[in-house]
Amino acid sequence: MLDLAISNGSGLGNRTVVETNNGVELKALGWPQDCDFQIVAFDPEGEDCEVVGADGLAEDIGKALACLDGASVLEGPKPAWYRRLERCARGSHSAQ
Repeated sequence: MLDLAISNGSGLGNRTVVETNNGVELKALGWPQDCDFQIVAFDPEGEDCEVVGADGLAEDIGKALACLDGASVLEGPKPAWYRRLERCARGSHSAQ
């Protein structure tokens, strides 16, 4: 799952306790100390999360779309979810 999160100011060892927009409290490794919000990826049943940079996420989405296109999985007009993902990937290295 993806969500926006903010540090709640407390840390456990090398992990930072963060809270997502949906009120989920998680432990993040590698939280940048000079920022407010970050995108995090996590298992909804877990306690840990990974900080995901927007540029990296856009590049991953672009690669996934390229794989779909290369495998000719989607025929005809692209569905709305595909077009949204295209907008997310626009400007990343993999979408060029």
